[in-house]
Amino acid sequence: MDTDDLTEMAYESIGLAGEANDCLRAELGAVCSRYRNEDDYLKGILAHVRKIERAPQNYIDEWDLSEDEELEFTPKVRALREHIEKTLAVPLAERGKPGF
Repeated sequence: MDTDDLTEMAYESIGLAGEANDCLRAELGAVCSRYRNEDDYLKGILAHVRKIERAPQNYIDEWDLSEDEELEFTPKVRALREHIEKTLAVPLAERGKPGF
């Protein structure tokens, strides 16, 4: 699967990841090719985001985030997780058309 195949709602997850950190945006975009369909992709990134949310300091240390990024990171990761969960709860046909 390619990010171009994601519905509008699912693709928004990548943008929200970028609000938390550019590295997270790149990670979520890059792993899309590992999944067969959008729901599998969303479940996969949800697991990754939950892991980060449980131990944000590990991610912050791994990517050596600045103090400014660190302050806003945890609430933005929480918002990302909530968006992914919300997207999964919406039927695929109602998530919007792929952007490309």
